[in-house]
Amino acid sequence: MRHLDATAMAELAGRDPAAVDWFREHLASPCEVCETFLATHADPLDGQTDALLLALAPARKTEAEVIPLRAPPRARRFAPPPGRYLGWMAGAIAASVLMVVLVPLVKGPARGANGWTGEKGTGRISLELAVVARSTDGVLRRLDSGADVTSDEVLLLRYHATESGTALLYQQREQQAPELLGSFPLTAGTHDLEGPDGLAGVSLESDEGQLSLALVAFAPGEPISEQDALAALAADGSPEARPGTVVRFDVRVQSGQTLAP
Repeated sequence: MRHLDATAMAELAGRDPAAVDWFREHLASPCEVCETFLATHADPLDGQTDALLLALAPARKTEAEVIPLRAPPRARRFAPPPGRYLGWMAGAIAASVLMVVLVPLVKGPARGANGWTGEKGTGRISLELAVVARSTDGVLRRLDSGADVTSDEVLLLRYHATESGTALLYQQREQQAPELLGSFPLTAGTHDLEGPDGLAGVSLESDEGQLSLALVAFAPGEPISEQDALAALAADGSPEARPGTVVRFDVRVQSGQTLAP
């Protein structure tokens, strides 16, 4: 079995047919060996690696449609991931673009069964996040925090967590309060953000201007409620003050057609 290494990357850069076919199929499933290589590669990820891996994405199939649960009326934001993680996150998403389920807006509080006792528990989750924009024709492009996107694109999210837990996803427009989009399970390691129906896709339809996403992660033993998540968002400048780990990502939504990669 082949894994990503310097030789494989050179073959992919040269569009070697055998290498492209192998890694398109191989990276359709998570591979810790390949992800570790990309995460620890000594060369800086200047965007060429991301473009190379995104090119492995299979052509969009007509049956692999985006299934909207409800078109969210607003947009959202996630936190800027370190550059060393962008390659493996973009590659994993690109090679496994399957069914995307648009995240609906959740009304009302989402409360856990148990309140926080004040005990520290197992400690905080360390979380890294990357975001890829998917156009209506299936083209993917890696985003940096603050990037321009268009209202016809869908945002796909991938995270790296140090342990399992639960995360609440929020959207926030400029000068507006955060709005809950849903609750998602987190698994230790590198994974796409997904629910029971498939990948979580954040629709930007009907949005324009500055938008933010916030993912609030809770480790086992920490309280899991909307009240606690909002408190964690409010205390973002003092992460040790409350339970929950907050990561953010900003985008600027423009109306019109998908931007060129």
